[in-house]
Amino acid sequence: MNKPLKWVAVLFVATLSACGGNQNGNTEKALQSTQKVRHLRKSLYSLKAEKDMADLKKALGVMRAMDCDSTSSWYYQGAIHWVPDTIPNNPFCASYHYPKDLKEAWDNCTHTKSKKEVIHFLVWHRLYIYHFEKIVRKLSGDPNFSLPYWGYTDTVNAQQSRTMPAIYRDTKSSLYEKARLDSLNNGAPLHGEILEFIDLKNLFDNTTYAGFNKNMNAAPHGAMHDYIGYGNSEAGKGMFNPIKQKFDKGGGLMQDVKTAAYDPIFWVHHANIDRVWQKWTNTNNGQEVTLAELKSVPWPYIFFDENGKKVQYTMEEVMKILYTMDYDYDDTPVQGKPANVLKAAPLQLQAKNALTSQSPNVVVNKGVTNFTVANNAAKTNLLKSNANQKVFMNVTVSYTKAPKGGYEVFLNLPKGAVANSKSDYFSGFMTFFGADHHSGMDDMKMEGMPAKMQETFTFEISKEFNLSKAGGQPNFNISIKKYGGAPQEELKVENVSIIVQ
Repeated sequence: MNKPLKWVAVLFVATLSACGGNQNGNTEKALQSTQKVRHLRKSLYSLKAEKDMADLKKALGVMRAMDCDSTSSWYYQGAIHWVPDTIPNNPFCASYHYPKDLKEAWDNCTHTKSKKEVIHFLVWHRLYIYHFEKIVRKLSGDPNFSLPYWGYTDTVNAQQSRTMPAIYRDTKSSLYEKARLDSLNNGAPLHGEILEFIDLKNLFDNTTYAGFNKNMNAAPHGAMHDYIGYGNSEAGKGMFNPIKQKFDKGGGLMQDVKTAAYDPIFWVHHANIDRVWQKWTNTNNGQEVTLAELKSVPWPYIFFDENGKKVQYTMEEVMKILYTMDYDYDDTPVQGKPANVLKAAPLQLQAKNALTSQSPNVVVNKGVTNFTVANNAAKTNLLKSNANQKVFMNVTVSYTKAPKGGYEVFLNLPKGAVANSKSDYFSGFMTFFGADHHSGMDDMKMEGMPAKMQETFTFEISKEFNLSKAGGQPNFNISIKKYGGAPQEELKVENVSIIVQ
């Protein structure tokens, strides 16, 4: 599955630092193209990326001028991710109006009502931006164009890397969008609570694809969507959403699944998410997604190539192309795991292996909330019998209003210890990007139904479990710290399960 990576491998060592049949015969063509020319995706702050940024600006200008019926248009490409159901007097797409009139491949992102599709999150977005990149390559007239990434997760030259590039802030640029957090458009760097949520330390401790994928979805991915849309907290001001054609109390384009991909910053944000995924894959903890995981929830991978022809992938075809793409990052080769590396078992948490599963019914609404759940000491032998067993924690929460703030979860945080993502007892983040959308709350509100929804977060806690010697204690101490959001915003902890695998 691996391909030779000559100069790319050298660069990586030096820095240390994609259902159904193929209806148009384009999948094989796309697969073959990955073996011809390798492209290098660069940091958008690199001098070497200046031509790519100019190409992207040029192509987006062309795409914005295209009719929305063109599969290469800015509107069509954005709608592949999702599009609002109802848009009064749509100024961008006269052929899409109420009642809902979706075009082929629209509303295809995996942020759905069923939480199972999350397994496709990283994979689908890799192929989404891959096909977008090809469209830009053609429309810009530059066969060497590679999609830059916004490396806001980087700690070297952080002040620069966490500032939105000037080309995205230029009101005359095709890359500009007014409906964003104003401080970003004014040139201020990321600040406040978001700096916690782009910390990758705990994320890279994941040893399963499913775990990494789910936690990446929360942060930095979802956290950055929300931040770009409205910032660290719910200011209550909202802003005019040009895609919805109405004032949105939630905020700008990026904070809503239905409008996120219409903001040009979406593409370089997701290039960085793809890059961070690949960085983790290349570590000792990193694992490939398996065909069985993808087939457990088949998804229609439908895109369009740069010539407007449909490209549709089966799950087998997705696996064939996924780790043999035609690009690398300037500090990270895109590749699968070596054949001789032992593969970890997919994440499968079984109730019979639970050390606890309780319903504390605790409300989290400000500051740090502490509570305990009892340990089943009789089951600690599950750990003692196999030193290689991993420990996971499921936290199921409910809400009646999609939370705007973010949350940090800790296991057995010592008394007096600082609660932040740098703590050795930190387990993971909870964020709620698009919660109204993918939880089904939007539909429930429209139908007049009670809008109480639940969501489960899964954290790999082996490190914190062992450090605090949790197996021998009668109770597990759970701490949840809230960042941002409205003061009255409430999150109820419905269940906590600690499970060994």
